[in-house]
Amino acid sequence: MEFQELLLQVEQSLSKTDAQGLVFLSVDLLGRDLSSLSSTGELFSLLMDNDFLSSENTSLLTELLHTCHRQDLIRQLGLRTDQQPGESLIGPYRKLLFELSENITEKDLKSMKFLLFKTLPRSKLHDKMTTLQLLMELEKEDLLSSENLDILKKCLSSVCPILTKRIDQFKRETDRSSNQLPNQMNIDHIFQETAAGKISVSEMVVGSQDALSQHPSSISFDEPRPPSCFCKELSPSTEESGIVRNSEHPESLIAPTEELESLSLSSTDNSEVQSSHFSVSVPVDLKQSSHNVMDLPKYDMKGDKRGVCLIINNHEFSKSVTPLGNRDGTQFDETRLKEVFEWLGFEVEVRRDCTKQQILCLLKEVSRRDHSQVDCFVCCVLSHGLNGTIYGVDGNQVRLQQFTELFSGHLCPSLKEKPKLFFIQACQGHKEQQIVFLQTDGPRSLSSDAGANSIPADADFLLGMATTPEYASFRDRKEGTWFIQSLCEKLQLLVPEGVDLLTILTEVNNDVSKKAYGIKKQMPQPVYSLRKRLIFPIPSSPRPCRPAKKTIVS
Repeated sequence: MEFQELLLQVEQSLSKTDAQGLVFLSVDLLGRDLSSLSSTGELFSLLMDNDFLSSENTSLLTELLHTCHRQDLIRQLGLRTDQQPGESLIGPYRKLLFELSENITEKDLKSMKFLLFKTLPRSKLHDKMTTLQLLMELEKEDLLSSENLDILKKCLSSVCPILTKRIDQFKRETDRSSNQLPNQMNIDHIFQETAAGKISVSEMVVGSQDALSQHPSSISFDEPRPPSCFCKELSPSTEESGIVRNSEHPESLIAPTEELESLSLSSTDNSEVQSSHFSVSVPVDLKQSSHNVMDLPKYDMKGDKRGVCLIINNHEFSKSVTPLGNRDGTQFDETRLKEVFEWLGFEVEVRRDCTKQQILCLLKEVSRRDHSQVDCFVCCVLSHGLNGTIYGVDGNQVRLQQFTELFSGHLCPSLKEKPKLFFIQACQGHKEQQIVFLQTDGPRSLSSDAGANSIPADADFLLGMATTPEYASFRDRKEGTWFIQSLCEKLQLLVPEGVDLLTILTEVNNDVSKKAYGIKKQMPQPVYSLRKRLIFPIPSSPRPCRPAKKTIVS
């Protein structure tokens, strides 16, 4: 009750302009259109529902008020002010737009509306439209993003040229950050700051072949469907579920064939990883490394039981508060995962169509079990997603950190020093990766000093992401998702050869990067804090047989 009273006091103290600023700054966090919110209280409720705000964690509230220059409220309410650099939940792109809006006068805004008269619908450019509302309309029309600031810069160059220097500075900082991947980063920021441009995966090399143009109507996206008012008219044969996109002639999109330049990925000894941090995978050239990966220790896989493999499979989203399509084809992923992990010796448990609360309760229950007699833990999540979150079938989001933190060394001691693997099949945004051909600059390597008699609480984790932050992933309604099907295939093929898991995931990266839907691509991304090589014991039973593909005659 005290926390609710505090939020009410904040709401009553904010001006209309301040309230609009808080909503604007929260757009990327909630991943949805917030223009329909009628009060700051509704915003606070959404932030609490998505675990960004609570009585125990008021750092976001402090950051929002600080960015809106309401330090007086921070002081009056005694809110936390010791946020460290790098803890920011509001991305630099969102802060850039807010900063620009504060320096655009009413006269400048009127001139900008005139310049955009033929770009935006006339009904939107009304006299009462604020600068923040104008920026949000440009984003809705896909005319403004962290990678596309051209239209905004062109407008500002005519009405207030000095502000274009701030855009140029943002681009330089983004480019500089994208050329140097950090070795270690808090898992929340891996996904939220990558989406904001702080981490770039532009060095990932993608090629194109094996185009899946035979059945374009079977391809879908594992991401939320935008509100219907933003959907453009679409030929019914293009995409039947997931996000609706404008593509009048998908059959005319032909992906050129090019030799794939694969990314070399190696496990490294991450003993130096600090608490609550994961390591981002970085390419390593083993031929030029003085430390042979074969010398690394291996996780013990000699227990009586391999462990639990939990599969959360969300298909039916008809009752979602967020407009999401059903995930047709996900049953093929569930079946394949169950077959392969049972073959690897895991006890597979399947839970279908879970709400946010059911997911969290399930994770807590599994984390509290005694895992002392098992070697490993695996969790596979099949759902819609957006920027570091997974959707429950009720349309509420679960942050990826909530999946992992319950299995940390402090909260789940029976899995301490044992690998905890999470395979996430979900979109992380609306963007589509296009075909590009890049040359890598050269190998990089990681080095660390061995710890003494302890390990970090968040060591021994691996997140196998179906796609990189901000980008969509693809699902074939007749065969399942590219990522999960490739993962199962490579596990079946390479585990009997004694290949370690990170090398297998590199093969998955290679395989998925070759697939294409027209000119659209997908690039998986492993994120891990493993300290040793993970090699599954070779199963004694035969590999699961995959049913032969049926020929579909159009």
